[in-house]
Amino acid sequence: MRINKKNYILSFLVQGVSAFVTDIHVDAYKELEVLFLIDNGAFKQYFTRKAYESALDLGMEFYSDENAFKVYRRALSQHCNIFENYFVKEIKNEKHLTKDVVNTFFKYTIKLCKDYTYMNVEFTDKAFANQDNNPIIKMNLSRVAKFKDLIRSYMNKVLFESDGYISECFLVLGRQFKLEPYVFHNLTQQEILDLYDGKLPDFDKISQRQKALVVNYDRSHFCEGKDAESIINMFRNEISNIHIVSGKVANFGKATGPVKIISVDYTNLSLLFEEIEIMNKGDILIAETTAPELIVACHKAAAIVTDIGGLLSHAAIVSREFGIPCIVGTGNATKVFKNGDIVEVDAIEGIVRKVSM
Repeated sequence: MRINKKNYILSFLVQGVSAFVTDIHVDAYKELEVLFLIDNGAFKQYFTRKAYESALDLGMEFYSDENAFKVYRRALSQHCNIFENYFVKEIKNEKHLTKDVVNTFFKYTIKLCKDYTYMNVEFTDKAFANQDNNPIIKMNLSRVAKFKDLIRSYMNKVLFESDGYISECFLVLGRQFKLEPYVFHNLTQQEILDLYDGKLPDFDKISQRQKALVVNYDRSHFCEGKDAESIINMFRNEISNIHIVSGKVANFGKATGPVKIISVDYTNLSLLFEEIEIMNKGDILIAETTAPELIVACHKAAAIVTDIGGLLSHAAIVSREFGIPCIVGTGNATKVFKNGDIVEVDAIEGIVRKVSM
């Protein structure tokens, strides 16, 4: 299968997602025909345009059902409880993990990530745009915001926290197979399971995966290092000398102030919190995407602008809660502007422009 950039749209971008978590997402997002790239530490997720349009329609159907979200919320909460009990019983503080235990752990993780997608932009944006014409959609979406943050925090506990589920699992496996725990973050699920059969991975290849990795939904493309570069180059956007970007208005208003760019980097959350600490009240927060970890920064911001996101993204929800202008889905605001630039956020027209060089 040939990869053609025009068939894809960028749906998510964040720093510091491991090759292992990328591999988990391949299974979680399989039905959306997603292409994943890791480009010098930047995790990029692309939907095919056809699958994205289909997901928007499915989201309309899902949120139009009076009981669907209620059933979904109950089932996902139950899954989190079952998952937590499984982790505590079978993995935490263990000295040895069987292949079946690890495989089941992977399946629980995939299900968590897959079920979470129902609250993502691809399922919620069309529904959100039509909520004023449908009281059932409006009611269901009003319940999404709080629940989405709750599950996102739990996902961080599973996927990213230094004392979280995956980190604990890899500590045990590291002792078991006499490998450094960081190695497992660069492995796929299958490569980890292959260790039980005495098959070691190609360490030269896996060491290249944070620099360059390409994998699509059916794994017909899986390449790292130089083999991935030509595809990654195709998806890189060259930023010319422009001083204006546009996106979707998530909350109306206008604000002017100095830019503060903050990246959510899951390999260095302490640096993230340091950046938030030095942010000033009234700054314009520009981020690739926002997450619960950026809530303090959002509180300081006069406006929020993101590269990626929809009308029910974290940035959109928080901006409406705090009553500040917000523009999402600009695609490249973090590349066009730099810290200290004075910009005007026009969240009526959906435009961000530099007003001081």
